Amino acid sequence: MITQDPQHSTAHTARQMALSFVRLSIDDLERVARLEANAHSHPWSKAQVLSALQHYHCWGVRSGADWAGFAVLSCVVGEAELLDFVVAPEFQGQGVGSTLLAWLQNWAATELQAKRFYLEVRESNQAALALYQNAGFVEVGIRAGYYPARGGREDAVLMAMELIA
Repeated sequence: MITQDPQHSTAHTARQMALSFVRLSIDDLERVARLEANAHSHPWSKAQVLSALQHYHCWGVRSGADWAGFAVLSCVVGEAELLDFVVAPEFQGQGVGSTLLAWLQNWAATELQAKRFYLEVRESNQAALALYQNAGFVEVGIRAGYYPARGGREDAVLMAMELIA
């Protein structure tokens, strides 16, 4: 954990923020649903968020007292899948996403004993594609028409990487 420099409170990077990772529970439903709604063009419903909190591995990331994002993971037979990944809009572009993703990769490998990590991302989400590629994910397929989009559907890029504990 890195301490925050109070002299630079408006333009933080993940290196300057004290980030902490917190296991989420049903008690966090309202907070997580708000983050979800603020970050995605087609957010999960509150019922979907509740189901995720009940059935999957859910982790939040905080910067001091502020919630900077969260992630939802599934793990079956040594394969982890990132089901949802959110960085609050005010924290985007500051390294929070790459820090959270690196933490999740390590946690999935060491705690879940996952050997492979999957995710899918909107084909149009260039920032997320770059984040995942920089983290070591490679494209392994396309899921045609996977995401709802304005005026129709959008393809998802399926990505994967091998994990090393």
